[in-house]
Amino acid sequence: MQIKIKNLSYTYLSKTPNEVEALHNVSLEIPEKKITAIIGHTGSGKSTLIQTLNGLILPSNGEVEVGEFKVTPNKRKNKNIKELRKHLAIVFQFPEYQLFEETVEKDVAFGLKNYGVKEVEAIELAHKALAEVGIDESFYKRSPFELSGGEKRRVAIAGIIALNPDILVLDEPTAGLDPLGSDIILKLIKKFNQEGKTIILVTHDMNIVLNHSDHVIVLNNGEVSFEGTPNSLFTKDVSAYSIEVPELFKFALSLKEKGLDIDISKIKTIDDLLVQLKERR
Repeated sequence: MQIKIKNLSYTYLSKTPNEVEALHNVSLEIPEKKITAIIGHTGSGKSTLIQTLNGLILPSNGEVEVGEFKVTPNKRKNKNIKELRKHLAIVFQFPEYQLFEETVEKDVAFGLKNYGVKEVEAIELAHKALAEVGIDESFYKRSPFELSGGEKRRVAIAGIIALNPDILVLDEPTAGLDPLGSDIILKLIKKFNQEGKTIILVTHDMNIVLNHSDHVIVLNNGEVSFEGTPNSLFTKDVSAYSIEVPELFKFALSLKEKGLDIDISKIKTIDDLLVQLKERR
């Protein structure tokens, strides 16, 4: 499902003395079946933007198209928003704080039942989603509040995956996790993308942007400052965006500046750099 954002603006507390324009005239196309990272300083409009994608908040001006669905400022024109949310689902930062059912399986099944799936089928689909995110069946009857932070995060993601969305949006998916927990979540994201899902990541971690995304959008004060590949972004002066170039990419750039003929556009991981170094020995 193609996502097209056209002249999108959003103002909080509109027509009051405290109004704040969070997004201003944003126009974008987010590629299908790719991993897109949305980055920018705190307050740049990232979270506001993703909430307009499935109508959690309605734009002040402009519109969002997701396949055949539209999100506009006119609430009466926004038909089938509930159906849109089955196709484009959002996992918010610290989604484990939204767990509330008495067992893991019931928590994952909750969204399905909310969409009219009968309980027996909802539990079966919940089990399938939990298996996909690597939660063992011995956890299914346990309280979600007994789990570790990483396990809770995976259960929360399972609740979204159970709906089988075409587009998965994750806001800071590794926030608060240790390296092992982060690695598990990132491998899940890659797996979902390989299965044909469009992934949108909001993150402050530039290593995730470099290593895991195909496409990157930089928001700055509610406007699009950059759109392109991570590698093309990190060859620019990014200080104005309040982001830092990943150390691996800095090192690769320094090697190129010293005369080593390496292709910067192909470097996302240490292994990529090693391959190029071996080829040029």
